[in-house]
Amino acid sequence: MKELKPIDFKLLFELMKDSHRSDRQLAKAVGVSQPTVTRRRAMLEKNYIEGYTIIPKFGQIGFEIAAFTFLKSKLKQKTGREKDETLKKLKEWYMNQPNVVLVQEGRGMGWDAICISLHQSFSDFTAFVRAQDSELSEWIIESQTFHADLKLGIAIKPFNLEYLEKTK
Repeated sequence: MKELKPIDFKLLFELMKDSHRSDRQLAKAVGVSQPTVTRRRAMLEKNYIEGYTIIPKFGQIGFEIAAFTFLKSKLKQKTGREKDETLKKLKEWYMNQPNVVLVQEGRGMGWDAICISLHQSFSDFTAFVRAQDSELSEWIIESQTFHADLKLGIAIKPFNLEYLEKTK
């Protein structure tokens, strides 16, 4: 994989702010030619960009709850082929849950994974938890969830990737 150049970071941050701009508009924003942007964007899309999407105001389009579910799995007890099979089954199940936006392995506070999901109501959330508990009980030992109210809760800083530009 190629190493990122300063122009690549500038282009990535501009795309995070507004990904629907033309290469000509992006070239003006980062101070290079349009063909340079087209070339660098193609490389970024191939190697570094997962996809393009918008960030809606979830509470205004019908989602009431963002659930941050911390998980303890049996993954660290498994090795080799058994671990690969377990990962495959977990990935298959979560990929079939359209309300799940991220499941990521990690470490901290005694947990080893996190699942972030969006729900239209509390009953929708409880149905999801019941399904997760029953269908993944062979692999998930324990879970705890933090809920964020997307309709009436106070957003101290709303979710947006454009903030990352200021990390340079």
